[in-house]
Order: sequence, then C-alpha cells, then structure tokens
Amino acid sequence: MTITIPTGDLVGVLSDVVNFAHPKPDGGVLNCVRLNWDGEYLHATATDRIRAGISTWHKDDEPDDDGQDDLFSNWGGADNPWSILMPLDDAKDVISNYKLGPKEYRVPLTIDLHQGVLKIERSRDTGHSRLVMQIQGVLEEFPDVREILANNDRVKPVTGQLYTAKFLADFAKVRARGPLQLAFAEGLTHITIGKRFVGAIAPLPEDRAAA
Repeated sequence: MTITIPTGDLVGVLSDVVNFAHPKPDGGVLNCVRLNWDGEYLHATATDRIRAGISTWHKDDEPDDDGQDDLFSNWGGADNPWSILMPLDDAKDVISNYKLGPKEYRVPLTIDLHQGVLKIERSRDTGHSRLVMQIQGVLEEFPDVREILANNDRVKPVTGQLYTAKFLADFAKVRARGPLQLAFAEGLTHITIGKRFVGAIAPLPEDRAAA
C-alpha cells in the first residue's frame, strides 16, 4: 500500500482543501480531510456542508516550475486502493512539517497505510533530515462529495448569486493550475480550477439575496 509522491504534491493537495473542512472539533467527521489512493490517483477531499473541495494528484503531473527527477524514485506505487480520514489538525501539521521551498518541490515522500494508521516518511536519502509522521484515521463515514456534486449538476441560468465573501475567497487559495470556471447548478455553484480541482459552494438563500 506504499506510494511515493513529491513533497510539493502531497502538501499541495492537502493545502488545496483544508480551508473547506469544518474548522472546529464539534463539526464531527467534517472536521477531517479524506485522503484516498484509488490505484492511480491520490485525492484529498474536505467539506463543511457549505463548501466542498477535491484536489487530485497523478504521477504524471508536472509542477509549475521545472524539476528534474532522480533515477530512483518510483512515483506512485502499488495499485491497492486505500482511504483514511485525517483529523483537520493532523492534515495541517502535515502541511506545516513537510512543506519545503519551491526548488525542492520534488523531494520524495512515501505514504503507507497499515491498520488504519497513515505513515508519512521523508528519508535521509533525500538530502534532508529524516521526518516521520503517523496519523490515526477516524473511523466514521464521510460524505460522498463526488456523488453530491454529480447529483446537483443541472446547470441553470442565473441573474446573480450571493455568497459569503470569506467562503468564496477560500477558493482563491487553491493552487492555480489552470483557469477557474464557475457553473451555476441547482442549489450549488460548481467551481473547477484546471483539471485537478473540483469544488462547490452553496449560495445564500434568495431571501437574503433580495434583502
């Protein structure tokens, strides 16, 4: 179940979505980030019921700046799929502890899930100090965000939408890996950024928009 991923991509997919998780522990399972490997893609997902975000990494993705692979890193890994629900504080700690400068984007990390515990390791062979984190997964059911978006994808014409400014502004913190596109659907505004991020935000009710 071990995969190898560039530091910048693991930190990146988590950073893309942490702002969409419920910020407080009383949010229960929504105070988490779901990280799952489907055998080909790594996905990070978070939602607070008002917004949602899914950020994806594939081993063939290229960083914004040029980087040179080494001869020994086998990006990706075993096909066996896995999934873990990470407490939000742990996801933020991964971002803080592993983040490196832009020139070190492709420093490899290994990720391994065993018996519900996620192990993230940077070895000394990378030229950096060894760093290991072990995260205990939360044993609760997480909403199927992709299904929610798919079930609310009927586009409709609108004359205007009202949003909480801070909630909408969080989408500007997602890595700009392509143009941002909005699609106005029944009850949700779908937001895509490039090919690797899809999300949504619920507009304020019409009675507040008319106030």
